[in-house]
Amino acid sequence: MTTRRRASIGALAICLIAASCGGDDGEGATSATVDADVRQGVESALGASTTAANGQTSAEHPETMEAWEELWAEERAAIVARIEENGWGKSADGAELLGPDGFRVDLAACPAGWSDTEGVTDTEVKIGVTGALSGPQGDYGNILRSGEAVFKYYNEQGVFVDSQGKDRHVTLLMRDDAYDPARTIPLVDELIDAEKVFAMNTQQSAGSLKTYDKLNQRCIPQVFSQTGHPGLGDPVNHPWTTGSQLAYNTEAVLWGAFIEQHLEELGGSAKVAALVTTNDFGAAYDSGFKAFLAQSPNA
Repeated sequence: MTTRRRASIGALAICLIAASCGGDDGEGATSATVDADVRQGVESALGASTTAANGQTSAEHPETMEAWEELWAEERAAIVARIEENGWGKSADGAELLGPDGFRVDLAACPAGWSDTEGVTDTEVKIGVTGALSGPQGDYGNILRSGEAVFKYYNEQGVFVDSQGKDRHVTLLMRDDAYDPARTIPLVDELIDAEKVFAMNTQQSAGSLKTYDKLNQRCIPQVFSQTGHPGLGDPVNHPWTTGSQLAYNTEAVLWGAFIEQHLEELGGSAKVAALVTTNDFGAAYDSGFKAFLAQSPNA
């Protein structure tokens, strides 16, 4: 398997630290429904301690950095093994990108001149990052700065070695959108057109939603977007985009299920007040919680 290619972005194993974030545009919010399997999983999780929903005992968290790194290495090796065993990644004829559960991407639909190695050399992988390095949400920029420090450290350790033995450094090109999706758009354009990055990472719901059409049309990975907006989980229409955290509407279902489980302790009824931000971020939580209430026998 050839790694570090656009057509097998999962093998890159980028581990950016994720945070919840929104934007200034209210468009694109997805109405939530409560899937039966989601509800069952939520109830299992809320009722579990050391036993996972599948009946297996969950592993204890490592307590040292060395133990975390050992676990990371084991899990990465297991993922690479699954990819190789199942023939995932770029098909032998180069026509498709293949993944689990029937995931397929037609690479013939990528634009003329597209390259699955753009932004990649024998020694470097360039990744573009947009986020709030300033402005009212400027504290979120510390996540980007932390990610840069982590990559710098592991670059020096020679950690990013692919299955063919090539050691590459990850170069993060960070741009400040001040949490404003109107600024995210030209910054993403700069990073993909001028800097020719291998992949993009966007921080905030609206900024991610405003750029995922172009990135998917251009077949540029938008990896681990730093948002839990449910609209980003769209492998059919936006297969080049992945989120990085629990979907906001699923999080809202967790809230509802918790309240429902403890309703008797609350005297048999409860009032819920919501302060909802008027953007994609807030709308996802609001619609998810309302969808839970709509099907709850305790509504």
